[in-house]
Amino acid sequence: MKRITTFILILCLTGSLSAQEIQRTAKAKTEIMAELQPDTAVKHWFVKGSGSLQFTQASFSNWSSGGQNSLGLVAWVNFKANYRNGKHIWANNIDLGYGFNILGKGSDAQFTKTDDKIDITTAYGYELHNNKKWYLTVLANFRSQFADGFNYPNDSAVISKFMAPAYAVVGIGITYSPAKWFTLYVSPSSGRFTFVLDQQLADSGAFGVEHSYKDASGFHHGSTTKGEFGPYVRADLNKDLAKNINLTTTVELFSDYLHKFGNIDVNWSLLLSLKVNKWLAASIQTQLIYDDDVPPQPGSSSMTQFKEMLGIGLTYKFR
Repeated sequence: MKRITTFILILCLTGSLSAQEIQRTAKAKTEIMAELQPDTAVKHWFVKGSGSLQFTQASFSNWSSGGQNSLGLVAWVNFKANYRNGKHIWANNIDLGYGFNILGKGSDAQFTKTDDKIDITTAYGYELHNNKKWYLTVLANFRSQFADGFNYPNDSAVISKFMAPAYAVVGIGITYSPAKWFTLYVSPSSGRFTFVLDQQLADSGAFGVEHSYKDASGFHHGSTTKGEFGPYVRADLNKDLAKNINLTTTVELFSDYLHKFGNIDVNWSLLLSLKVNKWLAASIQTQLIYDDDVPPQPGSSSMTQFKEMLGIGLTYKFR
């Protein structure tokens, strides 16, 4: 009987020690896997972005040389979210900007818009070659603005507003990406659509849509949309020129097969950022547009549009 009791006690003690050893081994394995997981996990989404808030201000009181009080603000945000899984990639870019300047004070103050931009691009690509440089791509781009625009100093007549105009490009083509900082997209057949969803502007034929007219049957409003079909080329570059200097630029080219083929519409934007420290940076922004469907502004004979902005302010980047 004593032998049996002793044998049972030995079995229980051995089982308890074995169970404790198993628990310790499992816990150690779990801790090791937890430490390895961040390094070995497959990451499909890559998200990064930047934003800037820039101020200008001037104040005068009994200033003998003359001058006007002014307050200016420019804000912009750039957000990228890219997905990769095997041969599939999906790239998304949102570029937003708005700025204004208030000149004068009190009831005499004049509000002037200095920047206004909505630019959204999404593209799906399928890898065609193992070198990861060539992709079959479906791309869509949308551009418009936030607020009403005027031909300053005349601020009594609206010449543009949200969705008037708006531009959308949709096409299928080939993307060539020889480096992480450069991509070239070429589409032989893309559709470009112009929207002028303000009837008064559409009736005047603004931004190339068909204007209103009268005939024997009566008055016909101008068209609020215009469709074009042709080749589309887009080049994107985002490169650090030095430790604290970054250049981002995009060039878009389009020509309509069905109307004045060979006339090339151009949209070229550039952003040069010079970082001072984590929060402070200077930036230079330019944009050049040529579209022969858009007539020159009153007082100008050139159909080339150009915008330039220089600012210093708060900047934040995340990834």
